[in-house]
Amino acid sequence: MEVRRRAKAWPECRRKAVCRELSPGRDGTAEYMLEDRGQFWIDLRLGFRALWVQPVVITTGLTLAVTLGIFHAWCANVIHENLLWFSNLKEVEREISFRTECGLYYSYYKQMLKAPSIQQGLIELVSDNLTESRRTINLLQRMNIYQEVFLSVLYRVLPIQEYLEPVYFYIYTVFALQAVYVIALFITSWLLSGSWLAGALTGVWYILNRVDTTRVEFTVSLRENWSLPFFALQVAAITCYLRPQLKPIHQRVVLWLIFLSTFCFCLMWQFNQFILFVQALVIFALDGLDLITHKQKVLWLQSDEHIFKFIKAKFGLGATRDFDASLYLCEEAFGLLPLDTFERLAGTLLLYPYVSALGVLLLLLALVSLGNLSSEEVTIRLRPDVAYNLLHTICFGLLALSTMRMKYLWTGHMCAFAAYGVCGREVWELCLKVLRLIRYTVPIVILAFLYYKFWPKLTEEISELREFYDPDTVELMTWISAKTPKSAVFAGSMQLLAGIKLCTGRVLTNHPHYEDKALRERTRQVYQIYARQSPEEVHRILRAAGADYVVLEDSICYERRHRRGCRLRDLLDLANGHVGKEATATFSLISHRMAHASV
Repeated sequence: MEVRRRAKAWPECRRKAVCRELSPGRDGTAEYMLEDRGQFWIDLRLGFRALWVQPVVITTGLTLAVTLGIFHAWCANVIHENLLWFSNLKEVEREISFRTECGLYYSYYKQMLKAPSIQQGLIELVSDNLTESRRTINLLQRMNIYQEVFLSVLYRVLPIQEYLEPVYFYIYTVFALQAVYVIALFITSWLLSGSWLAGALTGVWYILNRVDTTRVEFTVSLRENWSLPFFALQVAAITCYLRPQLKPIHQRVVLWLIFLSTFCFCLMWQFNQFILFVQALVIFALDGLDLITHKQKVLWLQSDEHIFKFIKAKFGLGATRDFDASLYLCEEAFGLLPLDTFERLAGTLLLYPYVSALGVLLLLLALVSLGNLSSEEVTIRLRPDVAYNLLHTICFGLLALSTMRMKYLWTGHMCAFAAYGVCGREVWELCLKVLRLIRYTVPIVILAFLYYKFWPKLTEEISELREFYDPDTVELMTWISAKTPKSAVFAGSMQLLAGIKLCTGRVLTNHPHYEDKALRERTRQVYQIYARQSPEEVHRILRAAGADYVVLEDSICYERRHRRGCRLRDLLDLANGHVGKEATATFSLISHRMAHASV
């Protein structure tokens, strides 16, 4: 507050306020500006904060964010090494450790490196006839393997071949992305709360709840490990974009960051459209409840049939006899979120502030929404960025509760949201003003408790040594490489065939990338080797698929992992109509299975 008034003499001005001479007055006396002393010290303090304190706070926060990110990446690398003794494995053993679809994705990285040139490698990927027998497919169009192509080109161009093996370049890149993931979550909670203590709490919670936040240590090349860091960056950018009073030039910069992170996210995960659909619903809800300003503009830009079948069957809206839907329904990863997940989250004190913040902000959201939709003037506000993150965590939380595998989309953001609940201004402003000091003391106390309780456990887990051991699969891959022609076509389970593709380079009839309708039908046909079919019928099916060899697995023939009715042979019998009311007299006479007879 400034008060301008003429003063006849300096002493009069000096007694009342701080004075600055502006210009000579008309009567020869000096004109002074009188400033309120309290406001002067406030302005001085704010200026000092802007010049010195704020840069120090930002530098400290960013340094801590990078430190926590690097620490998480280092932990993931150490645990991966100790689980498998990866550095001591032979090349074939390292490749076998890339289980199921992980091996399939890594095989294209290996294929690009072995190609005579980058151009020839790209041609082979665009016109591939090795992944699916008797078919030529465009792998860049069918699968999300742009990251493998980019890394292979980068490895060939950079002068690192002499001191870094291709497999380490690959896994180190994935682990580095996990550091980006933690940094993005750190920034999200920092933006929401205004305190980097929330970011520190987010990073620590993410690392301590690693069982429920990531599985990168043993599934390195899964698409989610590539895409979720960019998803977290996108959420951080959206949070920044929705902040009140963001300058137009900053909006444009952040909007480009949203576009870039969304583009990378879409390239790296085949299920990106479902995630973006949920985000679009969140934005639509915010606009419908009048929680975002109209000055801000947010732009979004038969292969997935099995996903819709799974969703309908899961909620009792579709047929449960469908083979593709049953494959998902019988897997534990696609079941409901287990209750022990909440026990682990509560053990690290993550669940309690999350639920508290969720309850308080839901109440606030309801009050603000009712006020916005009515004609009455609203006295309380909810920031758009907070509202977005609230609806985001609710939507993905419900998705995680319904399907356990989706929890990795939720638990990372859960850490950021819970940290905001501990350090956020809006949460503590609902309490007495004296309690605002708790906003800074509570996170410090929680961090101290987590360090005291979990640091010994973390160091023990990091130092635990194990070893990869799978001699049967190693022997199989060695035999295939030595005894079969390079053009041989193999049939079998999707999981094993991915390893055969990676370790031997042989042609496959089917593979784990299940997002193509024709491939799903072929997989169902190939799996008839485990159904109640005659050897002649199985032979006809395999020859139609172009198979020269078939690999039968005891673990499937005499499966014990799944309950009765969810074993692969049970699903096939149900889909084929060989059991139940639809079973015909002819099929009821076929009690044997070709696979059992062969084994």
